[in-house]
Amino acid sequence: MPGTVAAQETATASAPTETTTAAAPPTASESSNETAYFGDVAGDRAVRIVSAEYRDGTAIITLESDLPRTVTVTAPTGSTSTGAAAGNLVNRPIPPGRTTIRIDSPEPRVTIVTSYSIENGQYTEIRFEDGSALIAGPFTGTDVRDAAIGGALGTSFGALLIIVRRRFGLHRGMERVA
Repeated sequence: MPGTVAAQETATASAPTETTTAAAPPTASESSNETAYFGDVAGDRAVRIVSAEYRDGTAIITLESDLPRTVTVTAPTGSTSTGAAAGNLVNRPIPPGRTTIRIDSPEPRVTIVTSYSIENGQYTEIRFEDGSALIAGPFTGTDVRDAAIGGALGTSFGALLIIVRRRFGLHRGMERVA
């Protein structure tokens, strides 16, 4: 009888995991700041990236795992003039189920690896869209052209306004005393 109970627990444990995996995409897309389900961590099919978002210099990643794993998340923090880069690192064991990992990341990107993905020679990089700027990039050549044209037109209009005011003596209601 104990063997039967163990078999039932195993079957019960497998079924919710499959259901949770199927239900993960709608849950992740309900939040407006979170991106959709990304897929497996490269090289490790037991760990999936359910959602990822970037807020105020912090990457927030929700992972779902079928098995206990150790996950390493790295975030670049800048580079020196010689080209060497530095970064933040979070190395955390995660149990089966969902786990949220937070890491400080001045740049809107992080990489994720597990011991199994390292054995397979793969890692996963997430690049976030940084919406914290007034006008967020990435910018193309047409954006630069449009900005140059807009700046030139604005400067020309300002200069023309000054010339018209001086030529016709417009001084915003003040009289000219000679």
